[in-house]
Amino acid sequence: MDSGQPQPNYEPEQDTELYSAELAISKIETSWLLRSSGLSWLLIVLVLVLLAFSVNMLKQPVASDTSGLPGQGNIGSSAGSTPDSRQPRIYTVAYRSGVFSPTNLRIHAGDTVRFKNESIFPIKIVGDDLVGFDSIGDVPQGSFFAFTFAARGIFSYHNEKSPDESATIIVR
Repeated sequence: MDSGQPQPNYEPEQDTELYSAELAISKIETSWLLRSSGLSWLLIVLVLVLLAFSVNMLKQPVASDTSGLPGQGNIGSSAGSTPDSRQPRIYTVAYRSGVFSPTNLRIHAGDTVRFKNESIFPIKIVGDDLVGFDSIGDVPQGSFFAFTFAARGIFSYHNEKSPDESATIIVR
């Protein structure tokens, strides 16, 4: 089987050494990536930037206007409005089962609050601190009493028929 050409001298040890050298280079490259502090810091900074961006997006106020819903009036805030350009709003406080809801309501001067009686018994709303804040007569079931708050302050009120049933309007 001698064709006259020199046969390469094949030695398995040379192949193993070559494989070992390639493996060593591969391990060095992999360990460099794992030990690289620059890449780790880049990932940490990227995660923090994304976290800050998402927190900022979630804290943006959302304007909600439920004026189309019956009995709700305009509840919600208007983002970016100034006191001069703000239109007066109508809020509704419901009375049922001996409780005014909401118990504490924040509004602006010039806004109107409708007190709706959703209980089966008549109520009489009387203000504790504000002269004229009085329903004057009974508010029967299903009816309401409306009052426009012109002055700023914190005004408590109660049901005259049960004085322990009270709530507060905060006018800004």
